[in-house]
Amino acid sequence: MGGFKIVFAKELKCFAGADRGMFILYSVIVIVWSALLATRSSESFDSGPLWLVFFSIVITANFSNSIFVSERTNGSLEILITSGLSRNAVLYGKMFFIITMSVLFGTVCIIFSLFLDRYIFYNSMPSTGIESFLLYTSSTFLNVAASAYFSIKLTNQRLLHFVNMFVLGIFVSIYLTLAQFITMSIYYLIGAMFVSGAGICWRAQKLYHSEKIIQSVSI
Repeated sequence: MGGFKIVFAKELKCFAGADRGMFILYSVIVIVWSALLATRSSESFDSGPLWLVFFSIVITANFSNSIFVSERTNGSLEILITSGLSRNAVLYGKMFFIITMSVLFGTVCIIFSLFLDRYIFYNSMPSTGIESFLLYTSSTFLNVAASAYFSIKLTNQRLLHFVNMFVLGIFVSIYLTLAQFITMSIYYLIGAMFVSGAGICWRAQKLYHSEKIIQSVSI
């Protein structure tokens, strides 16, 4: 548990000390997505679950790229693993950080969009219920788990986010297709993504334990 907290605190410190341009990027994403969410309507721009899943990909992709891909390519992940921390602490500490930050950004966007909808766009946005938040959280969890898994499996890690978009696109496409023929609650999609994310986490954990890392040399 101590190692998990160390990894989480390390990622939080790195994020807090990031270049100012990163904060500008996230601010722009929050403002743009909030405005789009506030101006959508059930008759025109409301794309349902696809909209929330797409935004989860946008947010988690930025965090996953720096935490799972960049650290692996520049060697800092190797140093972290050989520092004495367990591989489970490294994996789940990083995953929990990305999920926490992604859900935080999503929550900020939803709150800001409600403000815009009430005071600027005058109630053009469909009501947002708990199922919308759970949908965003489940797609975030699935995306983070897939990022951890495919960051090891893919030989070309530039394809990581395209693979994640493809995986999440399959889930949404199957749900939307089935919903055309039978009545399906959105909770089926939420549950499917949570369960699949848990399975991918288990696979990612096995890969982290089996992956060969150059051991530190004692002199």
